[in-house]
Amino acid sequence: MKAKQIWLPVLAATLSMGTVLAGCGKDNAADNAATQQPGASGQSPAASAAPTSIKAMTILFGDPPVTDNNKAKEDMEKRGNVKLDITFVPSEAYMDKLSVAISSGDSYDLMLMAGGKDDKFTSLVKMGAFHDLTPYLKNADNINKLDQNVWNNVKVQGKIYGIPRPRGLYGGGEANVIIRKDWLDKYGLAVPKTMEEFTKALEVFKKNDPAGGGRTVPLTLYATDLIGGPNPFGGTMPMSFAYEVPQNWKLENGKAIRDFQTPEYKNYMDWLKDAWSKGLIDKDAPVLKGQAQMRNKFQAGVAGAFVGNVSDYTEDNLAKMRQADPNADIAVVDLLAGPTGKSGAAVISGYYGLWTIPSSVPKDKVQKIVDFLNFSASEENYVFSKTGIIGVHSSEFKNGIAVMNEEQKKRSDLDKPSAFVLQNKVDPYVYATSKNEDILKKQKATLDVISKAGVVNPFLSYSSPTAAKNPDSYKKMGAAMTKYVLGETQWTEVQKTIDDWTNGLGVQITKELLDQYNEDHK
Repeated sequence: MKAKQIWLPVLAATLSMGTVLAGCGKDNAADNAATQQPGASGQSPAASAAPTSIKAMTILFGDPPVTDNNKAKEDMEKRGNVKLDITFVPSEAYMDKLSVAISSGDSYDLMLMAGGKDDKFTSLVKMGAFHDLTPYLKNADNINKLDQNVWNNVKVQGKIYGIPRPRGLYGGGEANVIIRKDWLDKYGLAVPKTMEEFTKALEVFKKNDPAGGGRTVPLTLYATDLIGGPNPFGGTMPMSFAYEVPQNWKLENGKAIRDFQTPEYKNYMDWLKDAWSKGLIDKDAPVLKGQAQMRNKFQAGVAGAFVGNVSDYTEDNLAKMRQADPNADIAVVDLLAGPTGKSGAAVISGYYGLWTIPSSVPKDKVQKIVDFLNFSASEENYVFSKTGIIGVHSSEFKNGIAVMNEEQKKRSDLDKPSAFVLQNKVDPYVYATSKNEDILKKQKATLDVISKAGVVNPFLSYSSPTAAKNPDSYKKMGAAMTKYVLGETQWTEVQKTIDDWTNGLGVQITKELLDQYNEDHK
C-alpha cells in the first residue's frame, strides 16, 4: 500500500504540470529481479498456474469492442492464462481519463503512456512512478526483436521503464511521394526517381491540366505551425532529403547542428522557391492545415502529387479517387535522388506509446505482466489480430490476409480481436495495410527500399525546456523563409534570422538536447 500512496500523488502532480499524452527517482524493482522466474519465452504463461489478473488502460481509435460474450477476449484470456480488465479510452479523452484515474486512486497494473518518452514521462521515471523493466525483459524474445534504435529512443539513463508498442522505423508519416500514375502514363512519363524527373512531371501536369478546367494542382503541400522548427511548408521530407538536409538535427564530431544551419538547407529552399514561381505548388499551401487537407485534394482528383506513405496506396483510397475519375491510379515513389545522387527516408521512433507498470504493482506480478506482453507479441497473436478465431471471425489466413464472409466480418467488427493484442509483433511491414495481394506486394517492396536509406535524428526522443518555454523561437525565421520561397525577400534576410537564433536561444536549446543525449550515451 505504501508504494501506491507514494506513486499516485507523484504521478498526479506531474500530470498537472501539462499535457502528458499526445495524439502521443529510485526504482527498487531491480532488487528482486534476479530471483524472478520468467515464463516460457515467447509462449503463453503456464496454464497450470492461476490466471494473472491484469487491469490495463489503453487508448482507443474508433469504436470499442463489445463487452458481452466477446469470443475474442475469451480466447486471448484462455491462451494467455490471464483475466483482462481493459479500459478502452477514446483518443481525444485519454489524457483527461488518465488524470481522473490517478486522482481517484484507481490502481492499474498496466498503463499506456501514449506520448512516449516525452519530458513528462522522463520526470515521472525520475520520481519513481514506474518499475524499471530492464531485468524483466531478459527472456522476452518477442519484445526483444525491437530494433536497437527503438530501445535507444525510449531509454532513460540507460534503463527501460516503458515497453514500446512497435511500429515501423521506416515508412510512417511523410515517407514517400504519392503521385497520379495515370497522369504519368497519359504523358509518357515514368515514375520519377530523381528530383529532376519529379520536377519535370510537375511541370507537365501544370502545362496539360489533366484535372481540367484549370483545376490541376501539380503538388499539394500544407502550412506548418513552426513549433518544431521553421519550414515554409509541410509535406516535403523526401525533397529535403534529396538535397541532403538532416532530419532536424545531426551530430558531427560531437557537435550538434540544426538542419537550417547547413548549406544544404538553402539548396532545398531554392528548389521550393523555383517550384513556387512556376506554379507547381498548390497556391493554397500557405493556408492548408495539416496532411489531411493535402490528402483530400489528392483524393478529390485535382492534385498530381503529395507526400504520404504506402498506407495511402490502398484499394479503399483508389475507390474514393475513382468516384471523381474512373481512370485514377496511384504510384508510390520509393526515393527521390537529388543532384548528388543522395536520397533518404526518416528513421522515426519505431513505436507508438509505452507500456508502463506503475511502481504500486507488487514485484512478484511484474514478470507475469511482462510475460503476457511477450506472449501477446508472438506470431500466433499477430495472426489472431488479423483473423480472430478461425471459424468465428474469419475462414482462413491466406497470403497475409484474413478471408472473411459478411457474417464473420460483422462479428470481427464487434469483437475486435486486435484490441486484445496489447503488444503487437515487431513487423517492418506494419504500414503495408492493403488487402489486395498485388498492392500489398508493392507496399512491402517500397518499405524494403526505404529501409536502406534511413536518415536518423539523434535528438528524436529529447526535448528542450528552453524551446518549450519559447514556442515562438522559430517564428521569425519561419516567416522569413516563407517570404523567401514566395519571392518576397532575399536570402540575406533569412540568414540574419538563422544567425540570430544560432547566437541567441539556439545556444541553450542545443546545449540542453546535447546534454540529454550525452547522458544516455555515456
